[in-house]
Amino acid sequence: MQDSSLTFFRNMYLIAMADGKVADEEEALLTEVAQKMGINEEEQEAIKDNAEILGFFVPNDPKERLEHLEQIVRMMMVDSEIHDKEYQLCLQYADKSGHDQSIFEKVIDKIMDEKNAASR
Repeated sequence: MQDSSLTFFRNMYLIAMADGKVADEEEALLTEVAQKMGINEEEQEAIKDNAEILGFFVPNDPKERLEHLEQIVRMMMVDSEIHDKEYQLCLQYADKSGHDQSIFEKVIDKIMDEKNAASR
């Protein structure tokens, strides 16, 4: 298993857990991500057990940092609720990855537009 896949999954899980629980929609997205990345159940459980201790992973590659930001924002929005703690964690990740709040807000708008287009 590649470290980048595991750390990406950890970032997603940290956002899912930000409000203290993992909603069904969040769990479904986590399962989908794990399957696509070849992360087995044992690895998933190890990540979940240690995610808070390890914290966010920020990739070195600027393109990858933006992709991670977009995916964690998707996780934040998957249950159609944006909890303050999720928002703050995503904003913290954006800051750590070199993206200011305006970029963060543009990512939110992009995902909202995609969701709205898909629901038509």
